[in-house]
Amino acid sequence: MMIENALSRSLRLMFSSSTLMVSAGLLIQPAFAQDNAPIQRVEITGSSVKRVDAETSLPVQVVTKADIARTGATSTEELMQSISAFSSAGGTTNATGAGTSTGGLSSISLRGLGSTRTLVLVNGRRLAAFAGSDGASVNVNAIPLAAIERIEVLKDGASGVYGSDAVAGVVNFILSKRVDGIEVTGGYGSPTTSGGGQNAKASITGGYNTDKLSAVISGSYEKEKALFGRDRSYAASATRLPYYNSTATGQGNIQGSFTPGVGPDDGFSNGGSGYGNPLAVGNKCSSIKMSTIAVGAKGSPYCAYDSGPDVGLTPDRELHNLTGNLSYQLNDNHQLFADLLYSKSKVTQTYQPSPARADFFQTDGLFQQQGVDPALLLMPSNPVYQSIAVPYLTSQGFTSLIGKPLAITSRVFDFGPRQNVDTAEQSRVVVGAKGTLSFGDYEVALSHNESKLESAVTTGYFSQVGYAKVINGSNWNPWADGGVQTGALATQLQTAAFTGNFLNAKSTSDAFDGKVTGDFWTIAGITPQYAVGLQSRKEKYVTDPSAAYQSGDISGLGGSVVPIDRSRTVNSLYGELNIPVLKTLEVNLTARDDKYNDVGNTANWKGSFKWRPVQQLALRGSYGTGFRAPSLVDLWTPQTLGTSEQFNDPGTKQTGLQVNSLTGGNPNLKPEKSKQYSVGAVWQATNTASIGLDFFNINIRDILATPSAQEVVSRFRAGDPAYAGLVTLRGTDIVSIQQTLANTGDANVQGIDLFANWKDNFSFGKLEANLNGTYMDTFDQTSPGGQVSHKVGTIVDGDGTPVIGAQNGGVVLRWKHQLAATWSNGPWSTTLVQNYRTGYQVGHDLNDNKVFIGAESIYDANVAYRGIKNLTLALGVKNMFNKQPEPIGTAVTNQFQAGYDINQYDPRGRFVYVTAGYKFQ
Repeated sequence: MMIENALSRSLRLMFSSSTLMVSAGLLIQPAFAQDNAPIQRVEITGSSVKRVDAETSLPVQVVTKADIARTGATSTEELMQSISAFSSAGGTTNATGAGTSTGGLSSISLRGLGSTRTLVLVNGRRLAAFAGSDGASVNVNAIPLAAIERIEVLKDGASGVYGSDAVAGVVNFILSKRVDGIEVTGGYGSPTTSGGGQNAKASITGGYNTDKLSAVISGSYEKEKALFGRDRSYAASATRLPYYNSTATGQGNIQGSFTPGVGPDDGFSNGGSGYGNPLAVGNKCSSIKMSTIAVGAKGSPYCAYDSGPDVGLTPDRELHNLTGNLSYQLNDNHQLFADLLYSKSKVTQTYQPSPARADFFQTDGLFQQQGVDPALLLMPSNPVYQSIAVPYLTSQGFTSLIGKPLAITSRVFDFGPRQNVDTAEQSRVVVGAKGTLSFGDYEVALSHNESKLESAVTTGYFSQVGYAKVINGSNWNPWADGGVQTGALATQLQTAAFTGNFLNAKSTSDAFDGKVTGDFWTIAGITPQYAVGLQSRKEKYVTDPSAAYQSGDISGLGGSVVPIDRSRTVNSLYGELNIPVLKTLEVNLTARDDKYNDVGNTANWKGSFKWRPVQQLALRGSYGTGFRAPSLVDLWTPQTLGTSEQFNDPGTKQTGLQVNSLTGGNPNLKPEKSKQYSVGAVWQATNTASIGLDFFNINIRDILATPSAQEVVSRFRAGDPAYAGLVTLRGTDIVSIQQTLANTGDANVQGIDLFANWKDNFSFGKLEANLNGTYMDTFDQTSPGGQVSHKVGTIVDGDGTPVIGAQNGGVVLRWKHQLAATWSNGPWSTTLVQNYRTGYQVGHDLNDNKVFIGAESIYDANVAYRGIKNLTLALGVKNMFNKQPEPIGTAVTNQFQAGYDINQYDPRGRFVYVTAGYKFQ
């Protein structure tokens, strides 16, 4: 019944709006003409057995080089956004995390299950995990767009073939292996709205081929300029009533009285509003680059920082890539091969200046070591204490504070905006041999994978204890014009500035793999095919934070970080059997055993079938188990106390809070376990059209997760017993939380993938249409306390509490599709693309009303001309009608960007690009 309901709903969505006419054409027109070229056995992602029929028992979507060119994508990460199976939470995660340390990571996630449950391969083999991240995610922008021949996306679990991480599926990037001549391409693109976001790219690919040798080498360069909130009207302010208002820590707010040498007095207010701000009474917050908020924690108005214009929407990005493929035919039966991948990226994030206040200093041990009070103190002897603070406290009825040192908040403009520069290098070398023996085909290879990250800061960062020491020994004025100190004090403060490298990280993986494939003996007219193989790899993960980073004393870097230096070995055996039971029925069985020297042994299997009751119809299905092993980072990151991301407290109604947070790994973690099944059909309706549908279900137990600050606080306030011990209160105020990694809860995910293809020739040219869509019926995640979050189509539960994992990629969309139509005639071709998604709930506004973002269609177009020999010219536009984002509610996800959902909208808006390519032969 559920399958029937889900199918009917997805079909209604498919045939809605502008999709109707083209989709109807897909079903009534005749289909792909059969090519007469010789057919060879090939290996398809998801199977180790070579086969003639590329339509396997598993759902695999193939994105060709021509498809890639038509998207106008400027990066590999952007390209993956067009695939509907990536429509869910965390579908693609790019380096737009202003206010967080991404290291420039761009990762992908199938089914909204996260990048750690999506296996990324290049030419069928793993890449090293991105250094400085979670120890499992792969940076897809290290894979050069220009070198990709095709992408195979297996939308089904595959632990039985590939081992860990393939719970949601596999994305296999196949790079070009044979090129004749030299091809040079270049392109430039720019938003039509002023500001940043421009992109330039160039590549050169050359090939050399003889009867024995085939070599391809490709180099590419990409450059993208940063885009800021001030460049877009909807993001230029973090206040848009009644939807949301800026709550970032402001300048000059009074937290309470503080006894030097002792600490905060009774009534001290954690958070950024406290007892308010003298400038807020006369609505003069703008004189210190702040905005006025009417009511704070103690009932008085205060000044909040409007970070909107200063936040980076997209980073400045520079990328160099080099790839190579080499094969040498020793004789008719044996071949040597090698491939090389090298990538170097430089991602520069620029965003708002650092905040400083007493509760941020509590985890910084240098204050106690150096005998400095952990607060920014305004002493009664300071002239502005008497001239500004005393009259204000008297007017607000806070006379008990008068005469006592006051702790003041600060938005520290003295060091400029924060700027992070992350330089990442990814390299891989594979050497091997393959060929044919008397009993079958073989392939063996050695590979070395390496990812390096060097993170540095240039401006905006400072030593907290150094800054406080200068402030507390001076007659500073927290209400000075412009929010900055002047004269000798300004010069003295610069001694606390911090610049330079703060983190070096390295992730390596050395592996050997070997396999044999072939045919068994024919028995009763049946010839089974087999594959057996083994793999062994050693993973190593090392981080080397600077002494300052380890101390937790650098404002804006998130607290203390300690080194990791761990390694492990993984040995695996696997086998596959493909049995053509009947001429029309094929059964496939896979099994794999993985032995980790740190988390133990796991065995997984999968069974699948494909049945053709008639030539035009293929029915397929699968059932299997899967697992995800905790990464070295998951297991061995020491637990440390730092500062949480921002959250809202539904108990006290305070917003934009940041408190002490205990984070880290857990050596007692166990692997996640999963079960998944799929059932589908592919119908070749005529000789020019086909349509396919696959239902999928994934169930995961013992999910490895780090709860967000918002999840911890909201679940605690909602009375979830599993979160009762994760929050510490002082009175009613939250002073600390715990966010350590654990095996928490379960998840059940199910939905439908749908595709349709049609092409035919007419007197006026060739027409082609392709539809790929995903309907998510269920994404239910259970908390450790047994509460269920229904995540499809919303970021919040019915009462406004964020769903579990809301900060890990945003919403799980109900439906998303891409519909592309192409006309070609002679040297001309043009493509029109519709990118459609359904609406969803994004939280509540400031009046506690539900806020929804409506359904959205974004249209792209591309025109190409090939009328000059060896030359290809193209002009394209993305977001043709410059569709603007709808306002979000009070953010429940950890984003500093204002005015739009960073997981669903491209802030570049309408983007026009040109490309040119020339081939020398």
